[in-house]
Amino acid sequence: MGFLTTNIFRIKGKTLQILVNCLLSALVSACLILIVLFAGIPNPNLILMTGIVVITVLLGFLPGLIPSISLIVYSFWFFSTNNDFATFTPTNGTKVVVTIVTGILCYGFVGVINYLYAKNTTKLMDSNRTLVDANQELKRISETDALTHAKNRYSLRHDFPSYLGKDTQILVFDVDNFKSINDTYGHQAGDTVLSEVSRLTKEIFEEEGVYRYGGDEFAVVKSTFTLSEFKESVARLSDSVHEVEFEGKRIDVRLSVGYTYGVPEELEDLRGMLRYADQLMYEVKSGGKNGALGRPYSKNV
Repeated sequence: MGFLTTNIFRIKGKTLQILVNCLLSALVSACLILIVLFAGIPNPNLILMTGIVVITVLLGFLPGLIPSISLIVYSFWFFSTNNDFATFTPTNGTKVVVTIVTGILCYGFVGVINYLYAKNTTKLMDSNRTLVDANQELKRISETDALTHAKNRYSLRHDFPSYLGKDTQILVFDVDNFKSINDTYGHQAGDTVLSEVSRLTKEIFEEEGVYRYGGDEFAVVKSTFTLSEFKESVARLSDSVHEVEFEGKRIDVRLSVGYTYGVPEELEDLRGMLRYADQLMYEVKSGGKNGALGRPYSKNV
């Protein structure tokens, strides 16, 4: 559609681009003819053909037709006897023919090259968009657990800096007696339990900040909840996962939960909070499982 209107003026709409390009082409062509006319240039073809090349390259194939027609019309006038457009000496008649043929070849060659360039540019842009989409999908896959569709540990490390300097709560929990669930109901049932626990966790805590930490263990990191909202959400999660259905069978699901809260100032604080929440979770497990324990974080714990 033309370099100027597409990339410089940022005009939207194909029809409007063509119209503006043609108007610009007509204006530039008229200016060139006036220049060669009033400057009294004895052989203006070189300047006018340069105009064809520049206009066709910058404005497009159709606008390039305007300076090409202008060149032909001007040649008939310039080389004709007494500027009558009809009477020519043999020499000037030859010049008119050469000018017309050269102008057509110039316009056709540059126009085709410009068309191929625009076509290949469009293909390149489409390929680039496809590549960007593919990279985004690869990024999503690399940061997402395939089974539960929660974020994974890699994503957790990537997100660490976004929690620094904020009131942050960290929750770590796992499914009690998960091996027994697999042994009793089968691994597909175990996968269903993990997927359902992940879904409920994302539903209660919002999807952002929920991670599959490994195996049947999950982590939740929040900096958008108040502490009271976070504690209420912990209680809701523990209550919501008690019964999961698999092929018509009810599976009794219980969680051991540990959580801590504070303001991490550096990455090591976040790592320490995760370790401490994990430690609190194991205190729950050693005390009989199926419970939640939370304490504020301190670097001295």
